[in-house]
Amino acid sequence: MSGPGPGAPIDEVLGLGDSLRQVQDAFGFTTEALLQVVEEAVNEALMAVEGSKQTLSLRLDSETGQLVFVVSGADGMGEADRATPGVEGQGSRAELSLGDLSPAVAGQASRIVKARISRWIRERREERLTGNAEEQRGQLVDTIVERQESGIWYLRAGELQAFLEPAEQIPTERLQRGQHLKVVLMEARRASKAEYLEVRASRTSPLLLRRLLESEVPELGEGSLVLRSVTREPGERAKVAVESLRAEIDAKGACIGLKGVRIRAVVGQLAGEKVDVLEWSADPAEYVARALAPAPIVSVRLDEESRRATVTVDGSVLSLAIGREGQNARLAARLTGWRIDIHAAD
Repeated sequence: MSGPGPGAPIDEVLGLGDSLRQVQDAFGFTTEALLQVVEEAVNEALMAVEGSKQTLSLRLDSETGQLVFVVSGADGMGEADRATPGVEGQGSRAELSLGDLSPAVAGQASRIVKARISRWIRERREERLTGNAEEQRGQLVDTIVERQESGIWYLRAGELQAFLEPAEQIPTERLQRGQHLKVVLMEARRASKAEYLEVRASRTSPLLLRRLLESEVPELGEGSLVLRSVTREPGERAKVAVESLRAEIDAKGACIGLKGVRIRAVVGQLAGEKVDVLEWSADPAEYVARALAPAPIVSVRLDEESRRATVTVDGSVLSLAIGREGQNARLAARLTGWRIDIHAAD
């Protein structure tokens, strides 16, 4: 059988169609690691086909980028009885090509090499993607909408495949293939019907609003402002409580921006969801009152034991304080952590 000679290009030996340098550049493998995989595969083929106890070692010519095969062991093969000077404890050795092996061994070795390298590449790629997914977990990511299957939208985020389940989609939003979509990435999982990793994305998580605000309001990243609480009813309305750690910075004004430019940029990424920004207060009564904006509050009475806040408003703004279908009161309660009962003043 004819085969690659001692100076055969490595891609010819591996049967992968990629040079060693291309494989290394793409996946960061060291030369030593790749040669070890080839060695193990060829030696496995020798044992499986002929039961040989000989071992094959490989070295790469640093100048030509070509392989040199060296075989050693007690059985003898080809010119293996010719000793190679300068090698101790290895028995007799000689340079050989795969073509000097039997056709059965050469064929088996080629199949094993190709399968192992392909599997190794898949494993390293999955490790890289898993690490990438973990690094980006909880972060804001710009994705491309690719397709919809059974109500689930699949998105592309660089090398990562993300999926948006119905529960993570904004109900009022209509997606289209090819559009850019901001999401937060959650946990990764292996696709049920495929061998690739996919990451659950969310458009409904309060974390999305938090990350969008952080991307538009530099003071949040600098630490001058702190987002104390965020709550949403996706696609409809959200409330955000922010605190300024510097007296000269207006917390609410910084988030809204000059002429509302910052908050409009955030709302534009949320399918028109209305966002109420309020200043956090360490005084629970004041905090509850601010959370019920835009309704003016007459008084707030707190029951610390039950964490219930009884709020009194003018009868003319009762419906505004409660909100459509109780939405304003509901969001205020979630934002502050207090149960809120609203009553009209006598």
